[in-house]
Amino acid sequence: MHNFVSEIVNQAPQQNGWWLNGGGWFVLALVNAGLAEQKNRSRWNWFVVSLFLGPVATFLIVVWEPVTEPPLELRNPFARADDRYLTLAFLAFVLTAGALLLGAVGSTGYMWMVAGVGAAVVVVFLVLFRRARQKRMAARAHALSS
Repeated sequence: MHNFVSEIVNQAPQQNGWWLNGGGWFVLALVNAGLAEQKNRSRWNWFVVSLFLGPVATFLIVVWEPVTEPPLELRNPFARADDRYLTLAFLAFVLTAGALLLGAVGSTGYMWMVAGVGAAVVVVFLVLFRRARQKRMAARAHALSS
């Protein structure tokens, strides 16, 4: 006959292993992110800090006063043409670097072609970025001189 208490005692080491392997710290980081948002602090920043500091971050969030000033307004990276091209160039660069890495690690020749096309796309977006930035600066200089 099974003893219910002995079954719980036998499961206890498995549950402690979950906490020690980081699952509990991840859950604590999520809770800290919610607490930080209630105090008008950055949810993402406190989540990352909590992954490293754990309960110390919880103590700091609870003890510190809430921020009274409103958080900074996020800028849209596609609001202006030059920002749009620079963002797309960065994205293409990241994909190109990934294709280069896969081409170097693996023996697939098509990844080198993908990396070459990606490099050409990066150059095109950077040229478009430079033209859009020059156009915006010229318009700004014209508005200031008028």
